[in-house]
Amino acid sequence: SSPDGARIAFLMRDDVGIVQLWTVSPSSGQLTQMTRNSQDIASAFTWSPNGKWIAHIMGGSVCVTNTSTGETLHLTKAFADAEAPRPEACVFSPDGSHVAYVRPVAIGGTTVDLAATSDQPTRNQIFICTLNAR
Repeated sequence: SSPDGARIAFLMRDDVGIVQLWTVSPSSGQLTQMTRNSQDIASAFTWSPNGKWIAHIMGGSVCVTNTSTGETLHLTKAFADAEAPRPEACVFSPDGSHVAYVRPVAIGGTTVDLAATSDQPTRNQIFICTLNAR
């Protein structure tokens, strides 16, 4: 739920089948479609501490959605599937200024096309990006 408890967010397909963020008011039951993106939201999501943003993965990129306008901003480039951020979670720092996420990288930290080298050993690594539009 939002930090103030006024909205509960969840993922649901829209009329054309794209997974979007939706909210429902626990007091009134009013259902609202928050996003109208052209791609599925492909991960768990997290509210920012001030309730202004929701962080998630979409199109192989770490994104934040403005909870007032529904506008989605990309914080990272779109990674190829084998290097894409993991769908389990994107989380905000306690002050809301950074988003941490996990994505696979080649062992040793070298950048390689993991999709082209399926026998290349990988590990998950934590990355942090700054949210400048707090």
